[in-house]
Parts: sequence; structure tokens; C-alpha cells
Amino acid sequence: MSDDRILLYDDSGEEIAFLPLGRLTLDGIEYALLADEEDEDSVMVFTVEADGEEDVYSPVEDEDKCEEVFYLFQAEADDYEIGPAE
Repeated sequence: MSDDRILLYDDSGEEIAFLPLGRLTLDGIEYALLADEEDEDSVMVFTVEADGEEDVYSPVEDEDKCEEVFYLFQAEADDYEIGPAE
């Protein structure tokens, strides 16, 4: 398991491990894109708020906002070339 994983809990109290894919700020709100550690094809958008030294992650329920944030993450990723360093 990755040391970078984020542990969150669902409504029934079950722990779910997520892998962070990135963060961005939009309209003053910080968002995180997280992949389910057991199913990396399952990606969710969360808002992130600082609570002391810990971050509090809340799932984004608004489907339009999720799409907007997801597309911004994709656009940001497209700005970087992935490949061997020259």
C-alpha cells in the first residue's frame, strides 16, 4: 500500500483508502481528485478544508461541478509532457 494514501470513511463507517491524483483551487475552493485504492478506475472529486493540522475531505455531490473540476485537472495534466527526462 502507498504511504501517500488518504483514509476516509463512508456513511456506514467503513474505511476506504484513496490515492491522491492532484489538487487545484477554483473560485477560492480547494479540490482534490482521489482514486479508490482498490479500484483506481473509480475517481472522485472532493473539496478540501484545513482543520488545524488535518485536511477534511468532503465529496462533491454536484455532478456539473465534478465535471468542471475533472476537466480542469485533465487540462492541467495535458500541460505537462510525460516521458523520460532529457
